[in-house]
Order: sequence, then C-alpha cells, then structure tokens
Amino acid sequence: MSALPEHSPPQVRAFICDREGQFRYASTPPHPDGFGRGLEECLMPSDLPMLRRHWEDMLRTGSGFQLQAEFSARLDESVSRWAIHAAPLRLVDNEDVYLVLLHAGLGTPKFGPDEAVRYRAVLNTAVDAIITIDESGIIVSSNPATTRMFGYTEQELLDQNISMLMPQPWRSEHNGYLARYLQTGRARIIGIGRQINAVRRNGDEFLVHLAISEFNVAGRNYFTGIIRDLSDLERVQKQLLQSERLAAIGQMVTGLAHESRNALQRAQACLDILTLDLEEQPEQLDLARRARTALQDLYRLYEEVRGYASPIHLEFRDCDLSTIWRKEWENLSGIRRDREISLQEQLLQGPPRCEVDIHRMEQVFRNILENSLHACGDSGCVSVSTDNTELDGRAAVLVRFSDDGPGLRGDAVQRLFEPFFTTRQKGTGLGMAIVQRIVHAHGGTIAAGNGPSGGAEISLVLPRLQPSRGDHHLPDPD
Repeated sequence: MSALPEHSPPQVRAFICDREGQFRYASTPPHPDGFGRGLEECLMPSDLPMLRRHWEDMLRTGSGFQLQAEFSARLDESVSRWAIHAAPLRLVDNEDVYLVLLHAGLGTPKFGPDEAVRYRAVLNTAVDAIITIDESGIIVSSNPATTRMFGYTEQELLDQNISMLMPQPWRSEHNGYLARYLQTGRARIIGIGRQINAVRRNGDEFLVHLAISEFNVAGRNYFTGIIRDLSDLERVQKQLLQSERLAAIGQMVTGLAHESRNALQRAQACLDILTLDLEEQPEQLDLARRARTALQDLYRLYEEVRGYASPIHLEFRDCDLSTIWRKEWENLSGIRRDREISLQEQLLQGPPRCEVDIHRMEQVFRNILENSLHACGDSGCVSVSTDNTELDGRAAVLVRFSDDGPGLRGDAVQRLFEPFFTTRQKGTGLGMAIVQRIVHAHGGTIAAGNGPSGGAEISLVLPRLQPSRGDHHLPDPD
C-alpha cells in the first residue's frame, strides 16, 4: 500500500456506478482491465463490511455517504488511502446511477507543529460539499453538506446555474470560462484545485478550497466539485498572525522594560526635587508639572502596551456579573462628579451568573463604562441589560451596555477593537482591544454598534460555565 504525501497536490477521481456498484464511466480512463470491475473489488477486505452497509443505506434512503478507505481502481496501481464520497446522480435519460468520488491531497499549510495540529483538527471535522453540474453549468446533484454550507435546500439548487454560489465578478464570467474550456480543452482549475471565494444564501462571502473532476456520460460532459469550507482555517491563520505580532511586541517591550522604567523613575525624581525649588516661580512650576504629567502618560502607555501583549492568566470563579459592573460604576464616581448621569439596569431571567476571572472582568466593565461616561457629556444615562442566550450550543449570558451619546460614527464600529484606535482626544486606543482579548480568553464574543436610541451599544456573550475550573494560562492572545 502507498500513502499520498501530505504535500502532494489535490487529486480527484470520479466514477459512475450502477446499483450493484459496477463501474460504467470514469473521469480518468482506467487500465483496460479496470472497466467492468466492481467497487468492492477495489477495496481492501477489511473495508468491505463498512462499504456494503453504507451502500445498502444509500439504495434504501437515497442519501449519500462518505468514508475513508484503501482503494485501487486499476489492477496496475498500488492501493492508496482516499476519502470516498458516494451519492445518487440525477442525469437525463439515466436512472439508478451513482457518483463515486475519490479525493486526496487536500492538505493544510504548516506554521509549526502546534499550528498544524490545530489546522488539521479544523479540517478533519469539516464535511465537504459535493456538487455535480452539466456542461451548461446547471446543477444536477448535490449532497446534504452543500445545504449546510450554503443555506440552500437541494431542491432550490437543482436545475440552477452553479454561478449562484459565486460572488461577482466570477458569477457573471463563469459561463464564459466553461464555454472556453469545452471549446479549447485548456483547464484552469480542473484537476488542479485552488482556493476561491464562495457566497452563501445570506450574501456572506467565505473562503473555500475547490477541487474539480470531469467525466463523460453518454456523450455529455459533467463536472463534479468537492468544496471545503476554509472559514475556520482562515480565522485560525489570522489569529496565528496576530499572536506572532503580539509576541514580537511583547519581546520588544520586555527588552525595553528595565532601562525605560529606570529612566522614567529618574526623570520623575528629578522633577519632584525641581518642583520644591520652584515654589516661588509659578510659571516654571507649571512647566515642571506639565513635564511630570507627560512622563506619567508615557509610563501609562508603556504599561498598557505591555499589558496588551502579555499572556493572559485566568482564574475562574462563579459570580454575579452585576456585582462587578456596580463596583466599577462606583469606582468611576470621580468622572461622574458634577454630572447628572445615571445607571439603569434591566436584568432579565434573574442574576447574570457566570464563571469568570473577576479581576479581568473588572477591566472589561471599567473600560466599557468609562467610554460610555465620556460619550454622555454632562448628563445622560448608561443602560445595562442582560438575558439568557446560547454560545456554540452552551448556555450563556448576553450583556448589553448602551448610552445616549452620539453613537459610533464612520468606521468606528469596524475599528473599535483595533489596537491604538480611539475616538477620544486622550487615550492610548488599547482599552477596547484589551477588552476584546479578555472576552475571547473567556470563550465569549463581543460586538459594537449603535442602539435604537442612536447611542453606542456594546454586546458581550459569555458562557455560563467554563470547560474546566482553576488557573488557566493562555499564552497566545486571540
């Protein structure tokens, strides 16, 4: 038996079988001895019971199946491990024929041992969509995974042009690509595979890997594509890149820590002594105080950058989230002094209890409330509401903070969580970026927008229970 190396290009082979599993057509012409063979003759004996069980279920229910097996379609080739997909095929003037599709070599890029494991786990749990079209681009068959991936039912896809699953400009150009291939025989993607963008029913674009095989039935050309959703892979790649950037920042800041802190402390001490000598010189004393304030701002920026790039340690405890934000609201009383700003709460479904790191959640609520206070001006209201929800199938709590300020304008909604982006005259622009890191470290989500009243609204979803309790070290920022 031979194994296809992980770095080999994607390979796709298609066969048309009858009800008994006998080959009738093939995308790649087999050895003369290959035609007339049965599907069972191409598998290892140990895989036959599994194949027979799935094949009988397909004949009975009309639903396709997929499995991993050792396969050799030709007598002159060695046995290799393939992913095998089988499904009923609806073709004009052909009844009771079945598409058997094999693919291998859909590997994943490697960025190191740990990352490769993560990527492989993402891809191994994905279910590929399989779509067959005729030479006019009309869909003649699809599997259930296609419905889950794109949002269309099988009946909605049948007899429609495959271009409906493509974003512009490829949607308008696809029929031309197909006609040119049929005329010239020059393939751009058939038998090669590539990453492209697809579009779901709701209009969302997402990254997929597409591998296409061509076969001929009764003088007509058909094309079958295996589509693998790479959305999770793309997200993991972006997180890995962000982690690498943060690691570089962390190393740089750590290297500067000793000398920078000592230099700031020396400068601060000198200014403190100079202030004592300038008590009778108000103008010079004011300059000294401004210099001291600038040093304090520089020190705070240094600490925030270090805090943002540093690993997050979490110690989860079950608590009532409302007690945390009420404490931080009181701690911000100095900002509210001489201003008429109130805090209103609407706690649906009882106290919002979660397992969180209390200290880190204090940072989250303090940043959000401080931004709300700055947005309100001299008077206004900050509202907090909670409700029960679900996150990835687990019980969770939804927390919404909203204010009656001017709201988020322009690109602020998209950029609010970017490092160093700020809508205030003063500030490092790291506050909400740190908030997002902490929420993600808790396994939650956070989003920004404008509420019904026009003011800014921050929505957090936090799982009620963590997978395990205790001290958690998260070395790689999300």
